[in-house]
Amino acid sequence: MPSVRFFPIAAILLSLASAGALAQSPPATPDSVRVSVNSPYRVTAEEAQQIEQQYLLSNDQILIVREQSQHFFGRLSDKNQRRDKAEVELFPQAPGKFVTRRGAAFAFSDAGEHVVIDDAQVLPGLRIPADSRSAMREDGATSIRLVSR
Repeated sequence: MPSVRFFPIAAILLSLASAGALAQSPPATPDSVRVSVNSPYRVTAEEAQQIEQQYLLSNDQILIVREQSQHFFGRLSDKNQRRDKAEVELFPQAPGKFVTRRGAAFAFSDAGEHVVIDDAQVLPGLRIPADSRSAMREDGATSIRLVSR
């Protein structure tokens, strides 16, 4: 009795599915980070109220956080100048934890009184004083951490 072999067809279908998945994901560039921004976490009204404020950061810039229709945004502003920088969307990951599409991580604590920003170098308009130090990540890239005062 002849046997039917499906292996070549299954292999072709699997390779087509894999190629389609690769074609849909954008290519990584040296200055980009892949961040999962699809999160089932929902920010509570109380948490939103606590973090929606202005934070004086360790680099003397101000982080302004706002909420609009369950979406959170942050932008840097210079303390002595009224020029605001571009705004980025903050995606909630867990209570007090947010990320941007480019990989900056925000950790709010003490009922919204403090914030720590890791990988701040990807934020638009970041100003770094000449005497600042930055850390090196395992991959050799520079990582900038800002903290609220």
